[in-house]
Amino acid sequence: MRALCCVAALCLNLGGVLLSVAQARVVLARAVPVAPWSFPDKPSQGVVPEYLKAMFDAAGVPLVVETLPYLRVMQGLKDGSTELTVLIPDAERDAVALRLCQPTRIQSGVIYKHSRYPYIGKPGDLAGKRIGVPRGTKALDELDKVPGVERYPIETVDQGFRMLKLDRLDATFVSTPGSDLLLRESRLDPGEYRFLEVTTSPVVIYVSRRSTLASEPALLEQLRQLCDGPLRKIMDGLMQRYR
Repeated sequence: MRALCCVAALCLNLGGVLLSVAQARVVLARAVPVAPWSFPDKPSQGVVPEYLKAMFDAAGVPLVVETLPYLRVMQGLKDGSTELTVLIPDAERDAVALRLCQPTRIQSGVIYKHSRYPYIGKPGDLAGKRIGVPRGTKALDELDKVPGVERYPIETVDQGFRMLKLDRLDATFVSTPGSDLLLRESRLDPGEYRFLEVTTSPVVIYVSRRSTLASEPALLEQLRQLCDGPLRKIMDGLMQRYR
């Protein structure tokens, strides 16, 4: 009898340990370094880390957000190591990840020096121009239809701004929200540089199909309800603050 009690106690203790391990699991999100959605040198700041932290805090689930290059984020979506991320939707991403929700929309385009190209007023006017485009960004794919556009790969939006200031690019990628903030931080005169919208796209929270998170329907539904309800005000505030 005593032996049975010991076994039962051991099972209870083991069950408690396993439960603690399960509860201690940390969800790993990854963000692409495109300001103001995330900042490589400020990992806790930006629309993505601040919004996801608010979401998972409300759900009571620990979360870590890393900022990594696009190709590493996508590889993680494919193998499950990136449990979730925030991207503009496309077929490649839909093939490897579930759409959790759509918390906002984004205007994507380019900025250019108005005094150098005063005639630019529509995407077709970018014909023959060298455009800085962050690696992996799909938002400017419409420019592939414009004759002679050269997509010059850049690692970060900041790099594009620096090259634009030196006239090494004719225009460079930027999104709204974010254009005003980046102009101020880069010390570019907002009266000299103009924004040209190319596309407006939804922003989607993707969950890797191979991640542990994808097999937790109750948690996914809780996160979806937070996204569609209480967190709308938080997203609106972030979009305003980082504009």
